[in-house]
Amino acid sequence: MAAAAATAASWLKGPRGVFRTLVRSSLSSSSSSSSWSDDLLRQMDRRDAWDRFYTAKEKGALCPGHFDWFFSYEDVSGFLLSFLQSSPAGQTQILDVGCGTSALSLGLFRDSPRQLHISCLDFSPPAIDSLQQLVRESPPPGHPLSELHCYLADATALTSTFKEGSFHLILDKGTCDTLLRCPQGPGRAKTLVSECLRVLRPTGNLLQFSDEDPDARVPFLEQAGGVKVTVKEIAHIGGICYYAYILSPDSSGTSGAVK
Repeated sequence: MAAAAATAASWLKGPRGVFRTLVRSSLSSSSSSSSWSDDLLRQMDRRDAWDRFYTAKEKGALCPGHFDWFFSYEDVSGFLLSFLQSSPAGQTQILDVGCGTSALSLGLFRDSPRQLHISCLDFSPPAIDSLQQLVRESPPPGHPLSELHCYLADATALTSTFKEGSFHLILDKGTCDTLLRCPQGPGRAKTLVSECLRVLRPTGNLLQFSDEDPDARVPFLEQAGGVKVTVKEIAHIGGICYYAYILSPDSSGTSGAVK
């Protein structure tokens, strides 16, 4: 365990400063944690690495249930549920890109009194299989007409799965950070942002969660998306500040300061 944590801490030190920590549940006490953490952290942009990770979880080598980067759904549920109040009346279309088995969308599905249509997308078949099982085991939705569907697809090719202008809200918790640390670097992350904005409605919002400092993330997002970026501090956990970066295509003016 100590060796795995040391490896993770060393890897997480990078020029962008992203992924300064793994969420509390990400490093387990399992004796096999060293091998899977090393494998995953070195190849976070590769589907086969995530396939091995989620397969190990399914087999019981790791902690079962949801796996979340950064923080849990409960840490930001108040922020998210409040954010949804600004959505237009009627069904709210939400996309969770690179969802893995995060509790984020399933928590909204369960707790929001609004009618939601949530699309959870990931490129790892074991992740989608596990999430579908968690959905089947979940309590009923907060609104009787809410729906949640899982999609096996690539987050950098969203228009292969969804029509342009489909979503009111797109959630990205750590997916962009993962791509920023892959060998192709900002190129693939820019593609992700571009694809998200293509399937986002003109009045919608792309919401990225990250521990990356605004001085680094905002210029990247402005260049990648060409839209206004608003920044909000949403949580302080374990001495680390987490931010919500909100990209709003229909907003005018310069990017907003941290609130």
